[in-house]
This record gives sequence, C-alpha cells and structure tokens, in this order.
Amino acid sequence: MADEKMIITIGREHGTMGEKIAEKIRRKFDLPLYDKAHLLRAVEGSDEYDELNAFFNDRKVNSLLYAIAMSESVRSNDVPFGIIKNIVGDTGGIVMDSCGNYLFRDRPNTVRIFLHAKKEIRVNNLMKNLGITKEQAQKEIETEDSKRYEFHKYYTDEIWGASKGYELCLDEGILGIDGCVEMILDYLKIRKLI
Repeated sequence: MADEKMIITIGREHGTMGEKIAEKIRRKFDLPLYDKAHLLRAVEGSDEYDELNAFFNDRKVNSLLYAIAMSESVRSNDVPFGIIKNIVGDTGGIVMDSCGNYLFRDRPNTVRIFLHAKKEIRVNNLMKNLGITKEQAQKEIETEDSKRYEFHKYYTDEIWGASKGYELCLDEGILGIDGCVEMILDYLKIRKLI
C-alpha cells in the first residue's frame, strides 16, 4: 500500500556500528526503533511476551541434534513473526535483526540492509565501545555471529548475510557510521521513499 510508512531492516555482523547508524536514521525521520528490547517491551504483560521472549532467547537452535529432531511444523515462525508484524503495524520504523529482512521482504516501502566489516575493525569497535580486551572482543564476535547465523537459518531457511536477502550490503569498516548513513539516505532517495 502506498500509505504504508517506510520500514528499514538492519541486519549486522557483531561489532559493526549498527545501533549508532540506526539511531541517526531514526532521529532524522522520527521513526520508532524495533530492536529485541523494544519489541519485548511492546508486548510486556501479555501472552505474546512469552512467545516472543522464547523466540529471541531460544538457544536450542545452536544444537545440531535439536535442529535435526525438529520438524518444520514444530519450528513454525508464524506466531513470533505475526507478533512482530503486529507491533510494527503500519507505523513503519527501523527493525534491527529479528529476521526483519525476511519478515518484511514482500512489503512495499521496505529497505533491507546488512552491515559488515573486517573482523579486526569489529574487534577494535568492541574494545573501544565496551572496554573489553582483544581476546574478549574476538570471542564475543565469534559467539554472536554464530548465534545470528544459526538463528536466521533456523527461522528463515536462508543464509544470514547473503547479499540476495538484502538490497544494500554496506562495509561499515570502510564507510564508517556517517558514510553508511549517507549511503542509506541516497538509496532512500533513489527508491523515492524520502
């Protein structure tokens, strides 16, 4: 529908500056942000909270035996995806991770973005922003990227970060925060969304 507001989905490798990029875009257009915390807060106190919390925190997807044992019907993504779609509704906004590129892939006025960077740049970003050691940053990247890959594959049967699942794949290590924001804004203009 032409009157649906813009949705920007941002998937990202751990240690890219996705939160800062999303915040600059959010402020520019006064869009709501839908990351895991915001989505859970939106359904706090309802039956949907337990369902969405299980969706985000189900670490069973990392177990090969569990994944093999699960059938397609048991691991249905219909309920959590329906909850997320209801929260976002027609208001538009920025959807961080949460399989957003898959969930809103057929919706008009949606832009699907993936942020990546060389590992050493992401390590430096985490060391600087979290005050952790190089070894801790490396371990955190390996752990989080693995979780995101498995989560996305499990719920969408697609490869997380594969370019065909996104419209824009941006190297945050080369472009930096402001360069990524500028590229996104230029793309929104080309798509005639702004």
